[in-house]
Amino acid sequence: MRDINYIKNRLINLKFPAEVLLNYDEPHRFYHTTQHLLEVISNLTKQADIADDVFLAAVYHDAIYNPKASDNEEQSANLFLQHAKNSNLTQDQKNSVTQLIIDTKNHISSSDKSQQLITADLDILNQPLSKLIEYEHQIFKEFQYVDYNIYKPKRIEVLTSLNKNNNLDALIEYIKYRKPLIGVFCGSFNPFHKGHFNVLQKAEQIFDKVIISFGKNPDKLVRNWEIPHSIQNRQLTEYNGLLTDYVASLGFDVTVIRGLRNSTDFNYEQNQYRYIQELMPNIKIINIFCDKEFEHISSSGIRTLEKFNKHQNYLLD
Repeated sequence: MRDINYIKNRLINLKFPAEVLLNYDEPHRFYHTTQHLLEVISNLTKQADIADDVFLAAVYHDAIYNPKASDNEEQSANLFLQHAKNSNLTQDQKNSVTQLIIDTKNHISSSDKSQQLITADLDILNQPLSKLIEYEHQIFKEFQYVDYNIYKPKRIEVLTSLNKNNNLDALIEYIKYRKPLIGVFCGSFNPFHKGHFNVLQKAEQIFDKVIISFGKNPDKLVRNWEIPHSIQNRQLTEYNGLLTDYVASLGFDVTVIRGLRNSTDFNYEQNQYRYIQELMPNIKIINIFCDKEFEHISSSGIRTLEKFNKHQNYLLD
């Protein structure tokens, strides 16, 4: 397999910034990462070295990747054109790279080079089931912001359209019967701060997906803080009323996650659990302590510090 230095050196020789590769390390990426790029480049260079336009299209085809957007390929092509201004590429080469990138949107080839890139990009679909399941889990994480009741049928629909030689039958069956571990991290989160994020990160090591649910507590202030950019790739929901009613409304099995700072929080949650258990005997709840460095942080404390403009260090980006 080609290594990252091969890609960097070739970009530099073509007078393109190697920094574009940093895009593949963005935290919301789980499949469309540097590893995927290396696999595409390696697939393209199995027989011989590849033309500059195919190489650049491979590097830039996922340079912009936002699972929520529908114009990633167009934005990636625009980024390529911006970076190409200082290169020695001809206009024909620039046009070729742009078209190759756009062709990866719907995987419809417009030339032999296009088919070459598309085949390399979709090589994952020809892998053994174990590799396909790993791939599915990565895609599931990239689209974790989507409600599972929507994700599952849409994902099956996409894979069915790509199932040309019935090689995806086993993966489709796996998705049909898979029951991912889904947690629901509930709280007023006014604001959602670094302590909450620490608990979230711990929960995400346990669960396949964690939904962040902003509850409206009648005993607390109305939430008026913006949702941090750091958590916007997760599924974010709101609910009124009882937690048990909200959990029942989801339509799939979940475990409720409660963040704890200290023994005071634990005693409070233990008392609340008794009420919750009476309302929903089969509910599953897990308590996760934050790390020591965050145990003093509270939303109310941050709101107090805000009055003196001393709160920024406790907030997420």
